[in-house]
Amino acid sequence: MTITKRRPGRPSLSSQQKEDIKANIINIARTLFVEEGYENTSMRKIAARAGFAPTKIYYYFDNKKAILKHFWNDISMDMWNHVKPNTQMMANSPVTIIRHLMRQTVQYWLDNPNNCQLSIETQDFRADASENLDMYNTPGIRDYVALMRNLVSQCIEQGIFKHSDAVVISQLLAVSVYGIYGSFYNLPSIAWSDKHQLVELAIDNTLNGLMSSILAETTCLA
Repeated sequence: MTITKRRPGRPSLSSQQKEDIKANIINIARTLFVEEGYENTSMRKIAARAGFAPTKIYYYFDNKKAILKHFWNDISMDMWNHVKPNTQMMANSPVTIIRHLMRQTVQYWLDNPNNCQLSIETQDFRADASENLDMYNTPGIRDYVALMRNLVSQCIEQGIFKHSDAVVISQLLAVSVYGIYGSFYNLPSIAWSDKHQLVELAIDNTLNGLMSSILAETTCLA
């Protein structure tokens, strides 16, 4: 009987150990993307911080974009779980639900400044747009956009919004939300007044501009 001897070496990693290594790589990449920017962070730098040989990291991820996709899926679901209207909220008028989504979205990004910075730092401005991760195609943000688009369509059908292009209105609402939390995040040296009041006024001004004058008067304080 022939006995085959096993070559000496490290034992194979379990599935859980591999998942733990991947999670560690993702966390290290998130830190480096914030500290040094997406463009300045290489796979070699991530591997060095993780204590790997440069080639080992490619066993777990093909490139930076693959790492980016993993943690953006997590962030988008975290954001969606924070802003998602409950059953009671969904019983309100579509414009009231839109206002809720805008408020909660601003609050989420203000409460999670590192995630806010990642949304800015993880775009590779030297690359073709098609090579960057489409954040709007991640699970949570995709659900958010679908709900917002549906609510906007309802407002148009009910005559609440004067403009009839659902895509334009949805993008306008996104610009408004980004402008609010982006201003607070990017201009920290300004002695901002009551942020809650500023958020409410900015959202009301955006929605009132989309509504007929009579409806605006009755819903601006909703």
